[in-house]
Amino acid sequence: MFQEYDLTTFYRLLHPRPVAVITSTCGEGKVNAMACSWFTPVSEEPPTIAVVVDESSYTAECIELMGEFALNILPSELLNKIWVAGSRSGRNVDKIRAMDVNLIKCSKINSYAISESIAYIEVSKVVSYGIGGSKVFFGEVVAAYVKDDVAGNYGWKLDKVSIPLHDWGRKFYVLDKNAKYTYIRDVRS
Repeated sequence: MFQEYDLTTFYRLLHPRPVAVITSTCGEGKVNAMACSWFTPVSEEPPTIAVVVDESSYTAECIELMGEFALNILPSELLNKIWVAGSRSGRNVDKIRAMDVNLIKCSKINSYAISESIAYIEVSKVVSYGIGGSKVFFGEVVAAYVKDDVAGNYGWKLDKVSIPLHDWGRKFYVLDKNAKYTYIRDVRS
C-alpha cells in the first residue's frame, strides 16, 4: 500500500545524492564555492551537465556573469570543508579561505578548481533556465580531470575512495571503503 508524500519535499525521495562543490569566479577575480547535490549529466554529445542553485544565490550571480564554472568532487574525508561551502554565503565570506583549501587554475575556463578534489570538471558555454526560485544551469563539459587510481572506465573505484552522499540539511552518508561492493552485470531473467 502507498501513502501520499508531501509535494513540498518530494525531492527527498531522490536523496541521498553525491555532493560536489561548484567553484566560479565572480567580480574582480574573487573565487566562490558552493556545495551542491542537485547536478546531473544531461548529454554525452556534446558532453553536458546541469546544476541547480537558488536563483538569488551568489553562485547563480557568478555563473551568470562568467558563463562557466568547475564542479569539484571532494572525498568524504573533507566533508567538513564541503559543509563550509554549503552553509555560508560567498557574498559575505571568502569561502575558499574559510574552507582552508587550495586552488589550481583550470585549463579550459577562466576559473579555478580545488586542488584537494579527487576529480573536477570544467564547464563553459553555460545557459540558464529559471523555474520556481531556482536556476538550472546547463553547460558543456570542456575538460575533466581525476586523481590517479580512484576511477576507471566505469566510474569510481569505491575500494580506493569514498564519495560523500548528501541526504538533507546536515545529514550525510559516507561509503565505507572497506565495505564489499557488488556489481551486477546483467539483471535480465
